[in-house]
Amino acid sequence: MNNVGIYIHIPFCKARCGYCTFCSTTDLFLQDQYFDKLIEQINASRGGKISTIFIGGGTPSSVSLTNTTRLLQALHAKFDLTNLAEFTVECNPESTTTEYLALLKQYGVNRISFGLQSVNDSTLKRIGRLHNYKVFLQAFDCARQVGFTNINADLIIGLPESKQEFIHSVQTVCTLPLTHISMYALELYPNSPIYNLCKSQYNFDDDTLADMYDQAVEVMSSHGFDRYEISNFAKSGYPCKHNLSYWQQCQYFGFGVSACGFIDDVRYTNPKTLQGYLQTPMHQLIEVEERLSTFDKAVEYVMLGLRLTQGIDLDYLQRQFDFNFFNQFHNSKFLLSRGLLVQQDNRIFIPPEHIYVTNSILVTLFDND
Repeated sequence: MNNVGIYIHIPFCKARCGYCTFCSTTDLFLQDQYFDKLIEQINASRGGKISTIFIGGGTPSSVSLTNTTRLLQALHAKFDLTNLAEFTVECNPESTTTEYLALLKQYGVNRISFGLQSVNDSTLKRIGRLHNYKVFLQAFDCARQVGFTNINADLIIGLPESKQEFIHSVQTVCTLPLTHISMYALELYPNSPIYNLCKSQYNFDDDTLADMYDQAVEVMSSHGFDRYEISNFAKSGYPCKHNLSYWQQCQYFGFGVSACGFIDDVRYTNPKTLQGYLQTPMHQLIEVEERLSTFDKAVEYVMLGLRLTQGIDLDYLQRQFDFNFFNQFHNSKFLLSRGLLVQQDNRIFIPPEHIYVTNSILVTLFDND
C-alpha cells in the first residue's frame, strides 16, 4: 500500500480552552502511558509508503521531548517516508521552544501549524488561551530561525470579541510571512464555558457572521491568500496537502484516541475517551468500523468535494462510481436555478458568495424526500 497519509492525535494540553470540544486532557502525568499505547498501535499497523503526516491535538507541543522523540522514531522505523511530501505538527505558542522545533526539523517535519486564534490579547484571555500575541510572535520567529518556511496560523470567527477586533486579527496576520491561514467558525455548545458570554454580549447572527467571513476573505485575497476550501487559505503552492487528501478521499491511518482512519475502503474510529483508548486491548482497539460501498464513496466524494473551491468533477463521478449527479440528487437542479450551485463544463461548485452557507446547501442537496 503506497502513498497514504497518517493522522496522530495527541490529547494533552496545559489548559483546556473555553470553546474546546476535542478529546483533550490536562493530566500530563498520563503521557508516558499514552505514548506506550500509541507506539504499540503504530507498530501493529501494516506500514507502507507515506505521503503526508499530521500530528494534531490537543497540543502536541505540550508533551515531553522524550515522548516526542519516541513517536518520531517509531514513525521512521515503521513506515517508508522517502516520498513524504508534507509533515505537519500543531503547536501552541506558549509551549513552543527552539529545542522542540529543532527536534521536529531533525525528524523531517516541514510544516508548523500554530493555534493563534486571535491577535487580541483580551480575547485570548477571555477564551482561556495561555499565550498572548507577543508570545505567538516569539514562537513564530523561533520557527523561522530553526528553518521552517511553511507555517500556518489558525484564526476563529465568532469569538467573544467585536467584529472590528476580528477583522483586526485577519489584517494583522495577513502581514506576517505565513504560507497558510485556517479560519474556523466557532461552534458554541450550551455546556461550554464561553457559551453564556458569547450569547449575552456577542450574539452574532448568521448574516453578521457571513459578512465577517466575506470581509476576511477579501482581506486575505488582497494579501495573496487564496481560498481553496471553506476554512483554508494559502499562498500559491502552499495548500495543506494532508487536508486535501481527506477531501479527495485518499487513504490514511488514524493513530491515537478518537482518531479516524480510512484504509481499504474501511472507515474506522479509535475509542473516543482517553481511558477507553488506554484500557482497550490492541486487537479490539477499533471502536467503530464501516465498510464503504461504491455508492457511499460517491456520495462522500460529492459531500467533501463541494467544500473545495474547485468543486466536483461530474465525469470522474460517473467514470469512477457509475453515479449520475442529477439522477441521484433531486434538488440539484433547484439549487442550480437559485445560483446556490454553479455548473461550468463538467464541474459543479458552490459559488464564492454562498460558500459560507455550504452546510445548508448540502443539507438541501442531500434531502431527497
